[in-house]
Amino acid sequence: MASTHKKNTTRCRLCHKPVEHYCNLCHVNLCSTCIPKHVANKTNRHEVVEFIHRKEGPVLPECKSHEGKLCEMFCNDCHEPSCALCVTSEHKKHDITNIEGILEKSKQKIISDLNELENTIRPKYASVDAGGPFMDFDKVLSAIQEQEDNICKDVREIGSHIKDEIVKQKREFEQKTKEVRSSAAEVGKELNEIIQNSKDVLHSNTAADILRYQSKNDNYRSGPQQMQPTYSIFSPGQIRQDHLKEMFGTIQNQSSLTKGKQVNLLKMMAKPVVISTIQSPYGANKALWRVLCDEAETIWTCGNDREIYEIDHTGSILKSVKATKNVFALSLNMNQELIFSEVWPDNKVYKYDGHGLTVVINLLHWSPRGLCHSRNGDLLVSMRTMDETQSMVVRYAGGIETKVIHRDVNGSPLFSVKNNHALLLSENGNEDICVADYAGEAVVVVNPEGEMRFQYRGNSSAQSKHQRSFKPLQIANDVHQQILIQDFMNNVVHVIDSTGHFVLYLEYPCNGGLSVDLEHNLVIGDHDTGEIRMVRYMQRDL
Repeated sequence: MASTHKKNTTRCRLCHKPVEHYCNLCHVNLCSTCIPKHVANKTNRHEVVEFIHRKEGPVLPECKSHEGKLCEMFCNDCHEPSCALCVTSEHKKHDITNIEGILEKSKQKIISDLNELENTIRPKYASVDAGGPFMDFDKVLSAIQEQEDNICKDVREIGSHIKDEIVKQKREFEQKTKEVRSSAAEVGKELNEIIQNSKDVLHSNTAADILRYQSKNDNYRSGPQQMQPTYSIFSPGQIRQDHLKEMFGTIQNQSSLTKGKQVNLLKMMAKPVVISTIQSPYGANKALWRVLCDEAETIWTCGNDREIYEIDHTGSILKSVKATKNVFALSLNMNQELIFSEVWPDNKVYKYDGHGLTVVINLLHWSPRGLCHSRNGDLLVSMRTMDETQSMVVRYAGGIETKVIHRDVNGSPLFSVKNNHALLLSENGNEDICVADYAGEAVVVVNPEGEMRFQYRGNSSAQSKHQRSFKPLQIANDVHQQILIQDFMNNVVHVIDSTGHFVLYLEYPCNGGLSVDLEHNLVIGDHDTGEIRMVRYMQRDL
């Protein structure tokens, strides 16, 4: 009971003894002992009365133009307080109102904001849910374990490798979750400060503070950004003695699942066939450079007209994007947003999100010469310096550089220099990075750590009928981790396996782009005519 009485006692502003008097002009609580100290300040006028006879009301500012006068009015035209004398001089014929009404309106806004901050906005950050439950990752681990138990001891190492990958994803997800929650907690601290400041303004009842008040609620009203996790699934295959590793299954993000479910039953066709031909917006006076298939079964195209077109399988234009220069390289991120770069010597990577263009990376003294996305959503960008002395591939995660690939174990450059030619690239299903070095006349394949796996310099077989220089330009990968390479000089596609061994040629005009669609068809463009061919080169093994 005594503690409650002590807590509710009004205190002297100067010494914290129980209050006895009050200065009506300064709005300060005083005890008898502190009155002389307070009135000793001759810079202000004072009116000390007993506390029970104090005047209630806001602390009005003194007029800057008329000494000793309080600003009891407010000029709506000049948006400033004024005294009675100013109304007849400086603010004559202005829109004048009583300042108490303005102060009350501002206080009501503070009260409204404070109520929203305490009851609506702050609870959003206090109970932030950064994502779904972690049990989804555990389900994948259980599926992997169940599949592993059905396979002989010779493949236990493969199972452990895939489980480690899921554990890594789970750990990364947990870390991202902690970061999101930590960010929400920091915002919560900011909100506490804003709330306390708002309360202080109301408590001080000072007109100047109230008038200076600016609401910050709009900055927080939407609440914390929710993290949308992409879960992986485990896809088991049929156990075959000769394909144990392939049959064990693979980890795939939900957004990157192939449309065909029985991809392991596909085999190469002896005679590939063109199943359809599409006339793109290119041809005649416009050259087709690139084609890119997306998950919506449409095709993105670009050429020498500073445009990017999204077309359907009839050739109808669904969308067009205007660029500042001719577009050189195309890719799609995990949200199916278009990422692209322009011709030399432009130094930026751009994103089109369906509404407008933004710069996602500025390379400063480097120019992008190719780009693609990895299965985990990272952006891989190949680039050359403006002075053409260096070339490299850089991995970006969320716009942050995480890996630089440019030299082999002996310190020698992995990619050609002293030129500004293309370094188009792709990520294979085994996470190898495949770079088509046009000037270097080689496809350079490295693992995710940037270690050289092999170089492919064309089919050296004496029986090969394509004897012109091997100039790899565009590159893609298929469901069997084969590498499909556009040989620009011979206008043919080389198909090699994941170890660099030649498999076969696909002999169709391909100098206008190369991609693989969801049905595992090769999609190739003709530079001159603008025609796009859908080539079926794999079929079901029945």
